[in-house]
Amino acid sequence: MTAARSATIGVNLLWLVPGVVGGSEEYTLRLLRALSDQEPDDLHLRIYGQAALFETHPDLIDRFTAVTAPQGPLGKVGRIGLEATWLAAASHDDDLVHHAGGVVPPVRMAPPVLTVHDLQPLELPHYFSVAKRTWLATMIPRSVQAARVTICPSRFTAEAIAARFGLSADRLAVVPQGLDGVTAGPNPPEVAAELAATYGRYLLYPAIAYPHKRHADVVRALAALAERHPDVSVVFSGRPGPETPSLEALATELGVADRLHIVGRVPVDRLDALYRSATAVAFPSAYEGFGNPVLEAMARGCPVIASDATALPEVVGDAGLTVPLGDVAALAAAAERLLTDSTLAAELADAGPVRSGRYTTPDAAHRLASAYRRALRPTREHSP
Repeated sequence: MTAARSATIGVNLLWLVPGVVGGSEEYTLRLLRALSDQEPDDLHLRIYGQAALFETHPDLIDRFTAVTAPQGPLGKVGRIGLEATWLAAASHDDDLVHHAGGVVPPVRMAPPVLTVHDLQPLELPHYFSVAKRTWLATMIPRSVQAARVTICPSRFTAEAIAARFGLSADRLAVVPQGLDGVTAGPNPPEVAAELAATYGRYLLYPAIAYPHKRHADVVRALAALAERHPDVSVVFSGRPGPETPSLEALATELGVADRLHIVGRVPVDRLDALYRSATAVAFPSAYEGFGNPVLEAMARGCPVIASDATALPEVVGDAGLTVPLGDVAALAAAAERLLTDSTLAAELADAGPVRSGRYTTPDAAHRLASAYRRALRPTREHSP
C-alpha cells in the first residue's frame, strides 16, 4: 500500500527582517522550530525568506527546505512586489502558503493560511503612518477573508477578528506563544550584586519604545515613587523606538533622569539576568496580541504588573497584578505593594512559573499543525 504524500506548506517570511519586527520574530521562529522538532510525517515545511533571515538564523536551513529571495535587502514596497511576483511563482506547487506577517498578497497561486498577531492598525490607527494604516485597512480585511484559516496568538485576537469580520470558529485557530526550558530562581550572587549596585531595586520594561507601549507611564510612576523609595529605578531594554528621546526628556523634567536606565537591546543572557533581579516587570501597554515579555517574566519568577487591556489579562491570569490602562497612580501603587510587601512578591514569584507552564512550545506546535491540517481539507466555506 502506497504511503500518503506529505503536504508541502510554504511559509512566507519575506517580511521578517531580523531584529526589526519585534516579538513576532521570536513567536514565529520559535513556533516553526517546535513544529520541526515534532517531525510530522504528513507536513513538509518550505521557508521563503530574505538572505538576512537565513544568515541570522542558519539553523532554519538545516531544519527546513529554505528558499532565498533572489534580491538583496528589501524595503516594504520591494517585499510586496516580490511576494506578488517571485513568491507567487516559486510557491505554485505548495499545498498551502502560510503568510505569517499579517497580510495575504493579492497575487498568489497556493491557498493561503494567515497569521494575524493583532488588529492594532485597525483599532489604534493613530499610532501608524497614513500610508501604513491605509494599506493595512485595505489588506487585513481582504487577507482574513481570503485565508482558509487565520492563526491568532490569543483568544482576544481571535474574538476581535470574529467580531469585526464575521468569521466562523472553524476558520480561526488560537496558537499562543510557547516557552520551554526556563526555570525560575534568583541570579547567582555575583550577578545579583552587580545589578543591585548598578540599578538598585528596579522595574523592568523589556519592549521597543513605541507609543502604544506607554513607557511614559512607567517614568511617571517612577517619579511618584521617588521620594519614598530613593533606591528604586527603571530599566528599559529593547532597541530604541520613536518614543525614546521624549522619555529621556520626560525623566529630566520629572527629576528622575539619573534613575532611568535605557539600556537598548541586550544579549539573551543579560535579559535573563535582568528579569531575575527585577522587583517587577511593568507592562502598561495599550495593545497586545499576546505579550511575550509577560510570559518570559512569569516563567522566571519575576512578578508582573500589566495593564488590563487587550490580551494581557488573558496571559497573566491571577499570577500578576493588573491595573487600569493609563492609570499612572494605580501603576505606582502596584509597584509600591511589591516594593513593600515581601509576602505578595513571593506569592507572585511562585504563581508565575505555574501560569507560564500552561504555554509550551510543543502544545503551540501541535495547534499549528492542526491548523494546517484543517486548512488542507477544502470545504465550501474555503471556496471564493
